[in-house]
Amino acid sequence: MEGKRVAQPTGVETARKKAGGGRALWIALGLAAALAVGGTTAFGFYANGYEGVFPGVTMAGEELGGLSREELSGNLPTQELLQGEISLAANGADLGTYTQEQLGAYIDREALTDEIWSVGREEGSLGWLKNGLTMLKGRLGAGTELEPRISGYDQSALRRVSAEAAALFDREPVNGSYSLSREGLFATKPADGQRIVQEELVEVLSELEGASGEVEAPWEVVPAQALDLNAVAQELNAEPSPARYDIAQGKVVDGEVGVRLDPEAASFVMESALPGETVELPAEVVYPTMTAQELEAVLFRDVLSTTTTNVSGSSARKGNVKLAGAAVNGTILNDGDIFDYNQVVGKRTTERGFGEAATYVNGETVNTVGGGICQVSSTIYLATLLANLEIVERYNHRFYPGYITMGMDATVSWGGPEFRFKNNTGYPIRIDVSYANSKLTVTVVGTKVDDTYVKMTYEQLSTTSYETEYVNDPTLPYGTQRQKQNGYTGREVVSYRNVYKGDGTLISSKMEAKSSYKSRNQIILVGTAGAPAPANPAGEPAGGGADVPVLPPDSGGTAAQPDAEPAPPPTDSGIPGWLLPME
Repeated sequence: MEGKRVAQPTGVETARKKAGGGRALWIALGLAAALAVGGTTAFGFYANGYEGVFPGVTMAGEELGGLSREELSGNLPTQELLQGEISLAANGADLGTYTQEQLGAYIDREALTDEIWSVGREEGSLGWLKNGLTMLKGRLGAGTELEPRISGYDQSALRRVSAEAAALFDREPVNGSYSLSREGLFATKPADGQRIVQEELVEVLSELEGASGEVEAPWEVVPAQALDLNAVAQELNAEPSPARYDIAQGKVVDGEVGVRLDPEAASFVMESALPGETVELPAEVVYPTMTAQELEAVLFRDVLSTTTTNVSGSSARKGNVKLAGAAVNGTILNDGDIFDYNQVVGKRTTERGFGEAATYVNGETVNTVGGGICQVSSTIYLATLLANLEIVERYNHRFYPGYITMGMDATVSWGGPEFRFKNNTGYPIRIDVSYANSKLTVTVVGTKVDDTYVKMTYEQLSTTSYETEYVNDPTLPYGTQRQKQNGYTGREVVSYRNVYKGDGTLISSKMEAKSSYKSRNQIILVGTAGAPAPANPAGEPAGGGADVPVLPPDSGGTAAQPDAEPAPPPTDSGIPGWLLPME
């Protein structure tokens, strides 16, 4: 079957058809543009005269289109924004939940009203067209969504919230420390603290702008102070000591606890502990045998001894005795303390009120400042012996002084010799010294723990008699005599400390000291002034005017004297071998 042949169009016809089709498209587009411009223009006229919120304007999902400005101001959807919640946390700790209103958030309603009202109300020729498009979009359902926002925060409210968070979170560091009690030695392991950085938290909250959710509060670690166990061991390392009398404070204070701590063993225990935990350290602890309360109950309760000596001599000597005694009066010694006479009395000077009185220098009697104070040291020495105290250092006088029992004296001089004794009673003692009516009294007050008492005795081993020397003195009238120096008998004496029970039973008798007193010759001055010349063998007077001493018959120039007690001192003397003034 033969088909029908269709002729193909020529190139000219094809071009014409295409040209015709293109013109139609452009015409259609032109018509559409004209309609759009016309519509936009029409909506522009409509929009710029519109009285109300543009259609399609919403906030927080609420349609606001068509509301007048007055209606809009009263219908702003902001209440929900202020109820938004913020949860605070730090380092895993919950610090509370707050609404925006509680955080002090506030909204500028006038500014928010202006923002909503300004949608579709741009100025200028271009704004006129934009307003038309906005109106068109709103009418076609493609509106404008606005988000409500916080305008700002009350800073005082934010600071209050930050302080509340800090009160829940902050923790002071636990510094490493130790404590010593009768239960043992305890130590606390350091634990770091933590704190909210409140200034930074206020800044973080200020930037929320109404957001809800969780906020991590800025915080920081507060380091704890470490415990140096080596320093603790060194600080506590001590021997135990009982309660004592604090002389500076004038009261009884507790003694020292004896502690021995091994830092390595203590470190092992501390490493096993939790931060902030208190554990007992392995230590050897020895507590005082006596507490302050126990000592207070018996302090200065008993008179341990009392001794009185008669003070003779010049007023200067008596004044020196009184002044030295006052310096010693009230001296308190704790158990183990050593009394040093020179240190307690101090240097004897005229500025301190001491006067010149007779003393011995190299065996001769001279006046020196402070003469006579050896009577105070000697009286104290005898009182300490009777109190059964330990004598540390004591020297006897060069010549026996007559104001105290032989062997019971103690000579002193500034720079030496010294007189020292130790309190070995186990309790504090006090040395009371008084002077009245030319009598010096020393009393030792302390605490007796038994009824024992002491008696002092002495044994005279030997004596050395003194001689009388007659010395011519041309200044004295012929036939007169005057004593220049009194004589002393030398003696070797041993003293004994005898301890008795309260019923009189002798417990012990021990040699206390050996005292060696030198002898000193008596010197008599014989006047030779105006003596007659001696006759010569021929019975004629001798020439030359020689002095002729008058001596006792058969004296041979010297006369031996029997033992006699020395004259009452105004003097004290030194020990053998010393070349210093003896006070």
